[in-house]
Amino acid sequence: MSSDNSGLKTSLPSIHASSARQSNTSPPKSRPSSSRRSPLKPKQKPSKPETDPRHLAIALHHAHRIQAQKNAQDLILDRILELLTIPSSPSADPAAPSAEDTHKFKSSLIIFQPTDYDNLIQERNIEGLCGYGLCPKEHRKEKSRGAFRITWGARGSGPGGRGRDMNIVPKEKYEMWCSDECAERAMYIRVQLAEEPVWERRADDLRGKELLLLEEGRSAKGKNAMWDSGSVKEVLGRLDNLHMDTTPEPNAVAEDISKLSVRDDTRSLELAMERGDLNPALQNGRVDIHIQEKANVTQATAPEMRPGDERGGSIEGYMPHES
Repeated sequence: MSSDNSGLKTSLPSIHASSARQSNTSPPKSRPSSSRRSPLKPKQKPSKPETDPRHLAIALHHAHRIQAQKNAQDLILDRILELLTIPSSPSADPAAPSAEDTHKFKSSLIIFQPTDYDNLIQERNIEGLCGYGLCPKEHRKEKSRGAFRITWGARGSGPGGRGRDMNIVPKEKYEMWCSDECAERAMYIRVQLAEEPVWERRADDLRGKELLLLEEGRSAKGKNAMWDSGSVKEVLGRLDNLHMDTTPEPNAVAEDISKLSVRDDTRSLELAMERGDLNPALQNGRVDIHIQEKANVTQATAPEMRPGDERGGSIEGYMPHES
């Protein structure tokens, strides 16, 4: 019994050693050869969809609009650089500029917006000039550190025509000009410029095309005031010649109403041009629709009461019961 028990006894180190020998003596597992593997199929590239002529036409239309916008912005920058060289004479009078400088100044500002005009004023200040484009003088330079300045108007500009008008102006605004007169001249030009960019304006839009200088506007206003002035008798005589027909004829009213229309063809044309619908390539695949009103229109009949309507009828199929 002792011999059998001694043969069954083992130790953990001997077990690990025997298992290590068996693993070393076992032959390596054979790996499948690469030749037996199935060749990889090349990935097929997804086919590109065909280009839609309508999408291509719309893309080209918007590309042309973007290019036109860039060209207009480049032209505005060139005009700003040109306006830095006027007036041509260093002794020019901003109240009475030369005809050549005036024409160049007005023609250059036609394509400007108020923001572009502000950029011109800033560029002139950087060059040390007054912000008004027809003034050859230098702009004001204040040495004090205050953030605001007090300006006084002319005599009689105060409330009720008495005294002088007083304004508190930021220092950076005060230093843009050589005088308050040039500031008024520059702002008179600014309010005449069109707000819309030049690439969005209509051909018949006259805003910003007929600019007037401050002196020209005052002279034109003076002529109109002289023409309009007259005695009370002359005004009454003109009013006597006026006749107002308070009872227009029905035919005239019907004719005026027939001229009214809710369709704005001009605006519709602008929207179509903006979307690119006017391109001939976009007309393919569209359905022509013609709206035709009914010829025989009968008079509508008034609704009649039906049995049960006095109770209000059903509510989604439910008939309410009387309490």
